[in-house]
Amino acid sequence: MESQYKLHLGNTKNILDEMIDRGEKVGMIFTSPPYFAFRKNYSGNDDGEIGAIHVDDYADWFLEFTDRFLKVLEPNGSFFLNINDKIDNGVVHPVLDELKYKMSKQGWYLVAKPYIWFKKNSMPTNCKYRAIDRYEYVFHFSNSTKPKFRADNCRVEHSEVTKRRLKSEITTINSRDGVYNTKKVTLNEKGALPHNVVITAAESNPSVLHPAPFHVELAEWFVKIGSDVGDTILDPFAGSSTTGVAALKHDRKFIGIDLVEFNINFGRNRIEHLLSTGECYIPKNMLEEYGIDVNYYKVKGKHINNP
Repeated sequence: MESQYKLHLGNTKNILDEMIDRGEKVGMIFTSPPYFAFRKNYSGNDDGEIGAIHVDDYADWFLEFTDRFLKVLEPNGSFFLNINDKIDNGVVHPVLDELKYKMSKQGWYLVAKPYIWFKKNSMPTNCKYRAIDRYEYVFHFSNSTKPKFRADNCRVEHSEVTKRRLKSEITTINSRDGVYNTKKVTLNEKGALPHNVVITAAESNPSVLHPAPFHVELAEWFVKIGSDVGDTILDPFAGSSTTGVAALKHDRKFIGIDLVEFNINFGRNRIEHLLSTGECYIPKNMLEEYGIDVNYYKVKGKHINNP
């Protein structure tokens, strides 16, 4: 069912340039790009391996991608960026502030405070001066100050406290003259508006063969709130195609790009498994039946980044 999705093997910037030349547009972008590291090594080999990007250079490196994202995003579209801070010599590096500022100069609007992805479980750490890190950011950028935003798709059940409180009239204050009034408030039957803390587990499913996956529930939440049925979702650093699984599960289309052939093949198998079974994960005992090399990422440092 490849009419529902496209997976492109190649350099993300080159693939995006081809999409721009064809006038191809997407309704939403959700991605978690290769994170920064502290060694300078830009040289890549033909097989897709590349060194990490030094944190001092990361913003300018990433701007080459965001410039192209602007050109493929439909009007009022959203770009959701999952990324985290970096501790450099004991302090938080200002790379994210630099990136947000420079993206605003490109024409991006940061239309909301950062969403917090709170992880129910997290990697144990042994840090002497900081608490355990249990969350990451998802920044909401758009080419418009009024992006498509489907809050109804992510409403939640009203709390019992709210239900009891609103059985009676509640006190309100007129902001101009400070006069106290009371009025009856009717709860929205669809539920309460979603808040900006998204709670899921960290991805721990052993069948997701990628060194830095995010949980499918995270991608699902943003796919539902930032797009409509039938829209095309782009992940320019597709990895294990988790974004694609979330998109197709909710009747969107998907375009994924990755430099690593293993990721493209794994993503295609995972998506086809979803389309045939409805399952978001290939069972671990079936990976080899799909011809997937389960030891691929066990070689330390192999093919981790997609430049």
